[in-house]
Amino acid sequence: MVAPAFTEDVVRALASAESFARGRHCLRIGAVSKLTRRGDFMAAQVEGSSFVPYEVTIELHHKGVTATRCSCPYEWGGTCKHVVAVLLKYIEAPGEIVVRPAPEEIIRGLDREALADLLIRRAAQDPGLVTWLEAELATGAPGTAEGSARRTAVEREPIRRQAEALLSGRHSTRKAWDYVDPVADENGFAALLEKARPFLEVGDGRNALNILEPAGEALVAAWSEQADWDETLHELFPALGQMFAEAALMADLSPEERDDLMVRLDVWQGMLDEYGLDGHLQVGIDALEQGWDEIGLKEVLAGEGSTWPILGKSDWTGERLTEARLRVLDTGGQVEAFLNLARAAGLHGDFTAMQIRQGRIADAIAHAQARFRSSGEAFNLCRLLKERGHIEAALELAHWGLTLNQDHDRSYETIILARWLRETAGLLGARDLALAAARAAFEASLSLEDFRKAETLAGPDWRDLRARLLQGLMTADHSHDRIEILLEEGMIDEAVRATETREMHLYGSSEILLRLAGAAHASHLEWVIEITERMATDIVEAGRSGQYELAARWLEKAALAYDAAGRFEEWTEKLDALIQRHRRKHKLRPLLKALRGAPPVILIGDP
Repeated sequence: MVAPAFTEDVVRALASAESFARGRHCLRIGAVSKLTRRGDFMAAQVEGSSFVPYEVTIELHHKGVTATRCSCPYEWGGTCKHVVAVLLKYIEAPGEIVVRPAPEEIIRGLDREALADLLIRRAAQDPGLVTWLEAELATGAPGTAEGSARRTAVEREPIRRQAEALLSGRHSTRKAWDYVDPVADENGFAALLEKARPFLEVGDGRNALNILEPAGEALVAAWSEQADWDETLHELFPALGQMFAEAALMADLSPEERDDLMVRLDVWQGMLDEYGLDGHLQVGIDALEQGWDEIGLKEVLAGEGSTWPILGKSDWTGERLTEARLRVLDTGGQVEAFLNLARAAGLHGDFTAMQIRQGRIADAIAHAQARFRSSGEAFNLCRLLKERGHIEAALELAHWGLTLNQDHDRSYETIILARWLRETAGLLGARDLALAAARAAFEASLSLEDFRKAETLAGPDWRDLRARLLQGLMTADHSHDRIEILLEEGMIDEAVRATETREMHLYGSSEILLRLAGAAHASHLEWVIEITERMATDIVEAGRSGQYELAARWLEKAALAYDAAGRFEEWTEKLDALIQRHRRKHKLRPLLKALRGAPPVILIGDP
């Protein structure tokens, strides 16, 4: 078994702190099973709150994780605990993963007749396979560069059938608590829309429309039926509208065809307006109506105008139309027109990216330093410079970019750029630059991960840098990892003071606070008594039965603290009262009774 190409830090970055901790617990209790790998894809089952195990699939890359999916309903940011558990299992016990041949290896030796027989037999069991095959064959011959040298029109009917099948959930089901519910295959539909992309990239707008129109018709119809309970299907409309705009701008449509399509899109947008999806397809309508004839546009494309739009202000739809025009100009190789429009529209990221692609490196950097206002813009350009082999220029621009957008609302952009510079400079041996980036990353994120990265890079200089970073940590308004960092650095007094703020409820996870309660046992007994009782009481009074074991752990800490303070009889009375008060909570009662008697023995390293 090939060892994973990523570490636990990568898994932490994919999930929230709570999901990571819960994923670790899932792994510890043996919830992960049937873990197999086929090529770049890994699958497993993870036991959870559902009657049936959750299905986890992970797409791997030679440098890490490309995509993850789980059948659980989690949707609160980052990957769920089930995905975390599977990834941790892969890291910690790669030898336990069953490796099976990838699909391409299985079919490689089959001749045409055998492969056809397999498809036919599978199609008899899976009606969705037939519509999928029709759509695949309609949009491009397998094994060729789709959209290139296409001499025939894409057939619309197979696209329509496949779109309807995907959106109806006809061949897909979602397992729930006690029923099976058809669900739209949104990922499959998004992939169907992407079939238009190769045609857009070669300037074949007409064939792109042959895909987009039947797909769009099916999407509008499906969404209008599901609008009252839709959660994510509507997210497909902006991409659909954008591709319609690009196709309309490059397709050689007759006036009648243009008017017919404009009316169709206008009707669809009217249906969407009824449910609050204002303007999602409007960019396509505007592209059909205005094309390249908007007042003042020709002058801007020729470099004779300094501002676009000519009134100097654009709404969301206008900005999207400008983006579509830039993509079409790029596809058509109209470099100077692209640069003129991007500059006039204030799209300095697009402008400098095109300059770099044209080899105008010095001009691009000068323009960036004059016009960029955010670290995000700098990051995108730095990556492009690195990809093009201009490493030194990328490092210099990244270092400069760290001085941009110091406001808290966009600090995430600074974090991304600083981490990129830290890793890139570190690999190239530019220690001073890497260390400066490490400091910037921590000052923007205040995360334990960035704190440890700075420690590793600092080496003998860590003492001075540590003091500076901790000073910033203590004076910051908010920090998700503040308590954990202080705890790991042995700053118990400071960590205890941090819990006296509202921040504890926002960012202090139970596991971290339990560790702190253990570490503060010898020096802050009254605080330990107060926090352990409060945390346990919050759980018990709210009747959160799934956390009763956690409440018992808090009460164990309370028992130790009462005993150390010479107040064990008081603890016993409180515990008896608690048992009596919650005697009807059958899941809680045995946990409380187990706390009777002598206080538990505190072990070295006990959290």
